[in-house]
Amino acid sequence: MNQPKRAWIPILLLALSAVFLWRVTIAGQAFVPAGMLKYIAPWSTASEARPVWNPLMYDSVGQFYPWRKFAGDSIKSGMLPLWNPYQFAGTPFVANSQSAVFYPGNILFYLLPTATAAGWTVLLHLTLASWFMSLFLGRLGLGRPAQLFGGIAFAFSTWQVSWLHLPTFLCTSCWIPLCLLFVYDLTRKPCFKTVAKLGLTIGMMLLGGHLQIAFYGLLAVLVWAAWRLVPSRANSDAVLNRGSSLGLIVAALVLGSLLSAPQVIPSLELSRQSHRVSPPTPEGFAAYSGYAVGVQSLSTMFFPDLFGNPSSPDHPYFGQSRGGSLFNYAEGAFYTGIITILLAAFGLSELRRNRLFGGFAIFAILALLMALGTSLDALLYFYVPGFGQSGSPGRSLVLWALSMSALSALGVETLLTKGSPALKPIFLSVVGVLATVVLLALVTASALQPEFKSMIDWNFQIMRFAPIALLGVGALFGIRSGKINTRFAPAVLLLIAIIDLFSVGINYNRTADNSEIYPEVEAIKSLKSHAGHDRIMPVNPKGFSFAGPNVVLPPNGAMVFELHDLQGYDSLFPGQFKAYMNTLAAPVATDASPPEVGNMVFAKNSGSPLALQAGVRTVVSLQPTGLPGEENLNGVYLADLPGALGRAYLEGSSRYSVVWKNDTPTRIDIGLQSDVEGNLILADEFYPGWTATVDGKPVKLERANTLFRAVRVTPGDHEVQFRFVPASFLVGLYLALVSFCLIVSIAFNHLLNRKSNAVQTV
Repeated sequence: MNQPKRAWIPILLLALSAVFLWRVTIAGQAFVPAGMLKYIAPWSTASEARPVWNPLMYDSVGQFYPWRKFAGDSIKSGMLPLWNPYQFAGTPFVANSQSAVFYPGNILFYLLPTATAAGWTVLLHLTLASWFMSLFLGRLGLGRPAQLFGGIAFAFSTWQVSWLHLPTFLCTSCWIPLCLLFVYDLTRKPCFKTVAKLGLTIGMMLLGGHLQIAFYGLLAVLVWAAWRLVPSRANSDAVLNRGSSLGLIVAALVLGSLLSAPQVIPSLELSRQSHRVSPPTPEGFAAYSGYAVGVQSLSTMFFPDLFGNPSSPDHPYFGQSRGGSLFNYAEGAFYTGIITILLAAFGLSELRRNRLFGGFAIFAILALLMALGTSLDALLYFYVPGFGQSGSPGRSLVLWALSMSALSALGVETLLTKGSPALKPIFLSVVGVLATVVLLALVTASALQPEFKSMIDWNFQIMRFAPIALLGVGALFGIRSGKINTRFAPAVLLLIAIIDLFSVGINYNRTADNSEIYPEVEAIKSLKSHAGHDRIMPVNPKGFSFAGPNVVLPPNGAMVFELHDLQGYDSLFPGQFKAYMNTLAAPVATDASPPEVGNMVFAKNSGSPLALQAGVRTVVSLQPTGLPGEENLNGVYLADLPGALGRAYLEGSSRYSVVWKNDTPTRIDIGLQSDVEGNLILADEFYPGWTATVDGKPVKLERANTLFRAVRVTPGDHEVQFRFVPASFLVGLYLALVSFCLIVSIAFNHLLNRKSNAVQTV
């Protein structure tokens, strides 16, 4: 059987990724769903019904594009973006782990325009995900066709594809196979070189930006290490001194954790005071598990669009969670391909002969148990600190995609290399898969609420399933019986997998022309001229919903234009700000967040006196506010608040003047001339790490109006400076340097030993 050279594997996988992202690599579009902005004011004030709305895909343009642009602009200007002044009245930025400022894979955002980097970063990490998976499978002894198949199945599964617009998912998950590879190496031949490799890879996974996915990756590392170190016939190649291997794996975990400390420690600091902080309770777990994957969604293992597709206007998604709430396609993405499932079933039948792959069966079981909100989630929720603040249980399906890819690769290897015909296992696997399809169809029919049952077009689903299933079954029997030439067998299997997965996912993610990404329309220009250094307050009493937004300038959008917004949208932000905004919303509303998206905070009451305290100068709304001097710009209403104090003001006095000398994220310099003694209030959020000086002398930074910063000043002319240098970041930086030096010293020592051995050989 002719096999491609190893060097061609990453090149082939890169080419496949480029074809999958044809809109970016060929059509030259930006991997940003900016078309969604045309349904949001001020880019559109149209009142017609919104299209099918995908709130997770919106996060790409509503969160990640502003974050990546802010980080890129900051670093290009020579400044670390430790603080974000443009949302939540100021908030930690690096402590938002999804900012991923220190992740090396994000260097493209520091070199290229944000819109360009967005697509090329996805291309890079899709290639890495498939390549690392293929390397791992090769280390487990599989041939190159099986390696390629497993790499393709992992990278282009619906779990990966449906999360591509949220780049931290892929930037984190792509490192999991490489972590497992190095764990495998440490259980065979323990050495410090592999410790350094594993530590570096774990550090990359933690820096990738999604701590929940990194948690599942670490869980996989621990389970895989345990599977390898338990004495059994499956681990006949494992070292006898298992304690040594375990100690080195723990050392690598420590190295990786230290390497990620500049990002992870600030995140932990913020998580302890975030809006999500609450002790684990039965009620909290009920809410968490209620958003788990419903049992009916298991049918999407075979019918990926059984409940519609959010990227298809003709078949809108209507899936539901376990608790019956509105759900998202990506949260229950089981599909890894029909041919993949068939081969995985065949691979399972070979576990008696190749018990090493039994670890992947464990991953599959764990993924299902966690995704379905079982008692395993209760153990994690109540006994793993911080787990209750994570996202939905369905994200554990990253391990499902991993396990199905590996088991199907084992099926490919067995199919192509086994000497005897062995048609019986294939027959039993096919029958088992078909029986599972029928069973899950019956479960879906019984579990789905009556109003949704009629929305499923089973004829359409079967017509989509049948051709791919027949091709897969035909390929399995044709190869095993010798009807398909062994020279062409690998290509047949790979082609079926590519056709299957690409037909589902290639058009899922939306792209846009650069001109569609946050155009600076007339209302934005007017806001910039009105606000200056002061804060704006879009008023959005209705907020977001799964049906689509009815807002003006939604949270984070102002970041793109360097406007200081009172709103915000992030998975972690200080709880004190949420409490302040809830008070500001009264009596219009009791909660500043919409019921569907607790991570969003809106301003809902333009008449609240707290807006003046928060440094708001300009209000923007979809409805007339009645404020004096209000202007209407294409259906967007702008007005300055009467008596606006601005972001910096002397409390209780009008006998002062303020001059902004420096207004950057981590450094603010204010010139103050005052005739009276008083508190100079900077209406930016009070947070650990901020310090102040007056005329170069350190002064105590006080808390004002429950949320903001203040310093005491005497009459006269003063230079007031605020600096943000959080201790959590400095400690993390020191620990990362220690870890980096250890890794470099191990690598240097390895090189010296190689040279010494080479000299002795000569």
